[in-house]
Amino acid sequence: MTPSPILLGKLSRAKLLTRWQAASVGHGERRSRSKGAGMEFADHRDYQIGDDLRHIDPHLYARFDRNYIRQYDVYRQLPITIFIDSSRSMNCGTPNKFTYACDLAATIGFVGLAGGDQVQLAFGAGETVRWSPRFQGVLRAQRMFDWIGEQAPMPTGTFAPALKVVLRNLSDRGLLIVMSDWWAEDLESDLRVATAAGQELWGLHVAAPDELDPTLLGNGEVRLVDVETGHEVELALDRTMRERYLRSFEVWREQLQALITRAKGRYLLTPSNQPTDRLMLQEWRRIGIIG
Repeated sequence: MTPSPILLGKLSRAKLLTRWQAASVGHGERRSRSKGAGMEFADHRDYQIGDDLRHIDPHLYARFDRNYIRQYDVYRQLPITIFIDSSRSMNCGTPNKFTYACDLAATIGFVGLAGGDQVQLAFGAGETVRWSPRFQGVLRAQRMFDWIGEQAPMPTGTFAPALKVVLRNLSDRGLLIVMSDWWAEDLESDLRVATAAGQELWGLHVAAPDELDPTLLGNGEVRLVDVETGHEVELALDRTMRERYLRSFEVWREQLQALITRAKGRYLLTPSNQPTDRLMLQEWRRIGIIG
């Protein structure tokens, strides 16, 4: 599961751009909200008993006869968690949604490593979630690619319970990227939990081409089977039925987008036939996802 070396070369100086979440762990390349010892001067504050006397500004003392502490910007890492829905509904479509999500996760993870951040991946369905090690530094990129390549869709379980497991196990405030077709119900409380836990949420809606354009399924009588529940329905795919489907799909998609937006997150519709290089080098740079 190694992305194109040409694409990786073009992304080697890139960084994921968050809207409101700041770096919170380790020592890295992102300016955090913390102030302390560092190289870039940020501000002064009043001296307090116990402060390091080496940080007292003698020039301000000479001017105001009062001690002030020099503060500097602290650079840290952003914890990035990428969760890939591994339920059976993702193992569908042409191109396959799960395979596409894995390829995209590898590329996004590389950008995280190139930007000096921590990256961890999770694959899950139902109550089962497989966690990767925490990766740091581009020299660990191939290990991350290999780990992703070992993952497979799960035979049982749905998306929503796995999302709950992931949220329970996030300890550091950071960026949570969820890659799913989002065929689930009652997600609003989970998304509120993500915000309360200090996670800036990016909801990547991975959709197969025929989910977006039912004309690709052809015309006539068809039998549709829900791969997760086994429920079957027979219907006639005519113009009226396709129009009804498109209206229903758009209403559902707008509701999902509203849920993620209310959770202070980003909603990103991502067709599984969209080339990864065009997505990341053009579209995501244009809307401020990648810098």
